[in-house]
Amino acid sequence: MAFASHYKLDNLMAVLDVNRLGQSEPAPLQHKIDIYRKRCEAFGWHTEVVDGHSVDELCKAFWQASMINGKPTMVIAKTFKGKGIEGVEDKENWHGKAIPKDEVEAVINSIKALITNEKKLVPGQPTEDAPPVCLQNIKLSAPPAYKHLEKVATRKAYGTALAKLGHDNKNVIALDGDTKNSTFSDMFKKAHPKRFIECYIAEQNMVSVAVGCCTRDRTVAFASTFATFFCRAFDQIRMAAISESNINLVGSHCGISIGELNLNISKLIPNSRGTFLCHSLRSSSSPGYGFSEVHQRLCKWLYFTCECTEHR
Repeated sequence: MAFASHYKLDNLMAVLDVNRLGQSEPAPLQHKIDIYRKRCEAFGWHTEVVDGHSVDELCKAFWQASMINGKPTMVIAKTFKGKGIEGVEDKENWHGKAIPKDEVEAVINSIKALITNEKKLVPGQPTEDAPPVCLQNIKLSAPPAYKHLEKVATRKAYGTALAKLGHDNKNVIALDGDTKNSTFSDMFKKAHPKRFIECYIAEQNMVSVAVGCCTRDRTVAFASTFATFFCRAFDQIRMAAISESNINLVGSHCGISIGELNLNISKLIPNSRGTFLCHSLRSSSSPGYGFSEVHQRLCKWLYFTCECTEHR
């Protein structure tokens, strides 16, 4: 939430379904809507409080959200689990449970009796007004130009190559979790400031933002931080892979010289591929690899396993 308000994402709207109940017991705040509202506003969000069972109120709130400038909108919807079902509505211990077979027909009939308008709503298809983007064959225009036996940290080679790749293709973007002066993604920021997203120390959110940026194949995103910090975002990475997102996760400071930070969780993630880089020439070419297979939608990892002491 802090990320959205910081960047004034007024094209973002979220819906908070306040249904009082958790899975095994009531949620701490239950239906204390005003507390939810104050907390959202404290994070810099515009709020709209509605009856979550009223289509009219929801539509009005959605329209109102489109009128707000400079901040995201949170629609706080008060709802009741099992709404309209006698013996189930707002009752505990029904989460994930099916209605008993001998009660199903009566429940269906009671819900149908609540329908006062038989008119079927057919929403229109979204307008495809975004220009087409081709993400095939993204690669470096020229190979790295290092001198023989020159010592260059693999992560610096990565930063150099990423900035260069950004010159070669305007759809390449970079994200970092406040480690850009260590991962050298700051080289990309200096060269392409409008295509760099600082996500601060919130790796879970950084991965989610990268996935969002890759949606509909609009961009090629490189998200970087210390390799071990990606452990914090394991669930987001797992869901990204299941969704076949084409994100590129870049982890520095793992392996030989800083072994205590070593990890390779890419082996635990489906639809992903990990590459360990221990040479500057390979690091320089790594940002351009794999884009000919963009249609395969792999969650790709880059790990920098060795560091030259001059570039700590």
